[in-house]
Amino acid sequence: MAKFRNYTVLGVTQSLCPECHAVVPAKIITRGSRVYFRKRCEVHGSRDDYVCSDVAWYDQTQFNVPGKIPREFGVEPNKGCPLDCGLCTEHEQHTCIGLLEITSNCNLSCPMCYASSGPGGKHLTLEQCRQTIDRYVEVEGNPEVLQISGGEPTIHPDFRAIVDYALARPIDYVMINTNGIRLAHDRDVLEFLAERRDRVEIYLQFDGFRDKTSLALRGEALVETKLKAVQRCGEVGLHVNLVSTLQPGVNDDELGDLVRYCATRPWITGLSLQPATYSGRHVLPEELENRITFPDVIRGIVDQTSGMYTEADFMPLPCAHPNCHQMSYAYRRNGELIPLMRFIKAAEHLDLLSGGISFQRGAVKELLERYLVREACCPGGSCAPPPSSGGSSLPVLSSSSPIDELIGALNASDPRHAEAAVEFFTRAMQEELGAEDVFRIMITSFLDVYNFDVRRVMKCCVHHLLPSGHVVPFCAYNVLYREGHVELPPLKAVVEITR
Repeated sequence: MAKFRNYTVLGVTQSLCPECHAVVPAKIITRGSRVYFRKRCEVHGSRDDYVCSDVAWYDQTQFNVPGKIPREFGVEPNKGCPLDCGLCTEHEQHTCIGLLEITSNCNLSCPMCYASSGPGGKHLTLEQCRQTIDRYVEVEGNPEVLQISGGEPTIHPDFRAIVDYALARPIDYVMINTNGIRLAHDRDVLEFLAERRDRVEIYLQFDGFRDKTSLALRGEALVETKLKAVQRCGEVGLHVNLVSTLQPGVNDDELGDLVRYCATRPWITGLSLQPATYSGRHVLPEELENRITFPDVIRGIVDQTSGMYTEADFMPLPCAHPNCHQMSYAYRRNGELIPLMRFIKAAEHLDLLSGGISFQRGAVKELLERYLVREACCPGGSCAPPPSSGGSSLPVLSSSSPIDELIGALNASDPRHAEAAVEFFTRAMQEELGAEDVFRIMITSFLDVYNFDVRRVMKCCVHHLLPSGHVVPFCAYNVLYREGHVELPPLKAVVEITR
């Protein structure tokens, strides 16, 4: 009697051999509910690498939407993805977040740092930073977010000049990626950033509330320092996005505590959750199958928040590959978080969210106007006019529309949320919503040599900005280019694509 294989093939991609970093073919297979890459390297043979805990969440292609074309590319493809980064004309998405590492110097030596930063690192010069920021504007026109990172960026001797130069350029927001130590202890730096709070957000490393968590992930007991940094940011009016690296058996049981902590502090506008990757100094555990993947994070949030969130409150970020980012936005009302998916049919209007991640008040108003017009006229359809070029509101729904006109366009799944939904839309129409009124959870699954997937790299929207002028997808840079496994290709300005 014929035997069956013990797996099912879902598709194919290209990945990396963990031994030599060669680009290799990979079958995407599932055994039970778990997803693996079956790779074959000509030198090192075959292996199966675990990539996702639940096939039901994997490759949700219904969330794929066309990418936005940047103003300028830098490389003509030659060797194929991921060996032509710059961006090349085959890249499928523009830059939502441009990341500029202004230093490799750091006041910590985190055991799991993907950048292998630490004391004694080197700073970029002020002129290098200016040129790199100018290149970002050249490529994007009006970039959404510049993340100033490191190392620890606040210890760069020209930190303030770099921030001010970025704010002088047509960039929506400047995000400071920091461990928070200097914010906790240096009042001058804190006040400098607070004076620029309208366009500055603090992206603060915050892994949990136990010193043993901090010792495991950062090498030092830093909980009190982190709490002090968060509190001081709130006192001076700085918005904060907490970012937690998740390690199995270390802090994956602190998800509920993290969400509740954020919910009661309106200046904390986001929580970014990042399952640990195995690059930089991070050592691979004995069994890769212990790694946390994004379905585990979603279920952890649901299980640990006592009904505050459900699995249905999360969806992929449409501008990237659906396996890269899972997001949930919530309306913060009277200390309660009400996920927007309870009354917004986001999955039916992905095109409204596909262009980026930065939403200013005017843009939010226009986006929601278009959504309401669609739902009122032809639910789930696309009958609303295109975005206006002059920033004026659509005539169908104005900021003075009475609340009862909006109720028919809402989709609150629970009558208890209807009042909050009407309030949310009305405030948005009147451009009264502030950053503190909306809370986001973003789960980001970065790539390493084990789960590397060229499909995800090609749709990446978070890019390293290099002094050389190259714009490189985040994970491709960290896995291949940072340590010199692959050389950067020569730049050649490519303004147009042929298809």
